[in-house]
Amino acid sequence: MKCPFCDATMMEGYLKAGRYVQFQEMENGKKAQEYLVAKSFMGDAKMEGFLCPYCRKVIVDIPLVEEPPNRR
Repeated sequence: MKCPFCDATMMEGYLKAGRYVQFQEMENGKKAQEYLVAKSFMGDAKMEGFLCPYCRKVIVDIPLVEEPPNRR
């Protein structure tokens, strides 16, 4: 996959964490809603994706563990 930011070839792999991967929303510089994007009952939650080592961006597909907030 080509990086959408710098057009370099991205490395394919996965992000892994402990049992949970969460996204912390920020509003006006303060913590807001937290969103659970991956979990594993046996440890090492994983999300497949791509990494660009040049511009240091990561693109991942999240498995939607929780329903996203309705923002539309």
